[in-house]
Amino acid sequence: MTRTEPWPADDRLVQRAVTRPPTEGIVIALCAAAALSLRLYQLSRPGYLLGVTEYDDGVLFGNALRLLTGVIPYRDFAMVQPPGSALLMLSAALLAKVTGTAWGLAAGRLLTVGADTANVVLLGVLVRHRGPLTVGAACGGYAADPDAIVAAHTLLLEPWLNLFCLAGAVLIFDGDRMAGTATGLPPAGARAAYPRDTRRLAWGGVLFGFAAAVKIWALVPLGLAGLLLVVTTRRARPAAVLAGGAAAGLGVPLLPFVALAPGAVARGVVIGQEVRNAYGGGGSLGRLADMAGLHLLPARFPPGLLLVAVGAVAAGCYGAAYLGAQRPLPPLETYAFTGAVAVTAMFLWPRLYYSHYGAFAGPFLALAIALPAGSLSARLAAARGPASHVGPPAVAVALGLVVLAAGLQQFRVESRLHGGPVPAVADRLIPAGACVLTNDVAYTVEADRFYSDVSGCPSIVDSLGTLFAMTSGQSRRAAPAVLRPVVELWQEDLARAGYVWFTSDTAEQIPWTPRLYGYFRAHFRLIGLAAPHSYRGLVPRPGLYIRITPGSPGLGRDG
Repeated sequence: MTRTEPWPADDRLVQRAVTRPPTEGIVIALCAAAALSLRLYQLSRPGYLLGVTEYDDGVLFGNALRLLTGVIPYRDFAMVQPPGSALLMLSAALLAKVTGTAWGLAAGRLLTVGADTANVVLLGVLVRHRGPLTVGAACGGYAADPDAIVAAHTLLLEPWLNLFCLAGAVLIFDGDRMAGTATGLPPAGARAAYPRDTRRLAWGGVLFGFAAAVKIWALVPLGLAGLLLVVTTRRARPAAVLAGGAAAGLGVPLLPFVALAPGAVARGVVIGQEVRNAYGGGGSLGRLADMAGLHLLPARFPPGLLLVAVGAVAAGCYGAAYLGAQRPLPPLETYAFTGAVAVTAMFLWPRLYYSHYGAFAGPFLALAIALPAGSLSARLAAARGPASHVGPPAVAVALGLVVLAAGLQQFRVESRLHGGPVPAVADRLIPAGACVLTNDVAYTVEADRFYSDVSGCPSIVDSLGTLFAMTSGQSRRAAPAVLRPVVELWQEDLARAGYVWFTSDTAEQIPWTPRLYGYFRAHFRLIGLAAPHSYRGLVPRPGLYIRITPGSPGLGRDG
């Protein structure tokens, strides 16, 4: 019996790759260069490489800094994300021991730019068998994706999440088909292809599993890939191989922390995250427009009308590309389309949404546009015959103009960006080695005052995440009895701190009570870095405070 190929184009694709110049590689390189330029230009803006632009990057890098010194996440301090990001940043944290934490975070930001540029390359590798038009649409679309660029401006999770998901997809998919989905018996001498497919599925699962160790969103594309394997092969074994690899990729980095603090991992990573978003989302139209990049257009264009227009064009492309085909939608297109729908729907439900979240939808949206565009171009070329070259160039020019316009608009937006440099006076006001308690560690990281020489200095990294983890996601809505342990933690940490640096109103991060506020007022005095304060009640004014109790620890080598 001979081997049957459900996707008969594979052999022709190999022959084409041998007999013509590597145009796809050139397109991938050009798109990667454009992506790198956009992201590095953004990072070159004032205050973006060495400054404060986010809350999350300080937390993510602070987790790695703590772990490097043997302070264990979940057990010794609260952490609301899986441990993958802390493990990835250990090299930058090690560099920070030599250069200081500000340059360590800068290294993490540069690594994140590199990871997101690699995503462009992986998208091209995933679809290179479809030709340069498809490669250009996929790579160019992600290179200029506004949400992806926002996510790459500092150390955030989405670029790394996409990196491991796309690397896993490159292994799982072999052209249009999925590895391990060939039917029939292989010809003589070709049996080695089956163990090779098994290895690809296993290692693809490992990469998807580690992606879930970076952020649990990776379970969505992983689940879609497993379901597609079952539907395509009508066998459970390929999906089991994928699941086994994913279990290893997630389990190896996660299980040591689960063994040390199982309850804290569950409360922070799973329960807290689910509960905090369980109240439903709002502004779904705005979120769709954000993920589609429509906010780059002038405000006079109504987003609802634009979304309808974009949806109509996309549906028309799918219809023109596939309705007349004599075969079902190939697995790669099925994965791209269902992934785009699933991830987009996933972002419409939660209460919280930020633009960098949309970067996770970026690869799926790019593939969902590029694959039918490439198929449509090929059908136009086939219909016009070998003597006509009107169809493909017209589609390529249209897509190229859209990507170019998006890239130019991104440069214009980035030219107006300004970060928040840490005031130079912080070095003078806070002695080296002092014990500084803050609600936003991005500032102590950038001021190189994250580490302390004082024994027993508080290890808290994420003030907001601590509240979510200790209340199982209820935050300030929790009952007083639930909030009491959080209040007691802050009471203990204030008692051990020599300096307190509140960079913003802390009403949503710290459950202030009259007793806790009274203790703070009695033991600390404002000495500088004061910021505008509009909140009234038992909440301290933002600024830098020093302990006034005589003989208290935490004042540092010069205190």
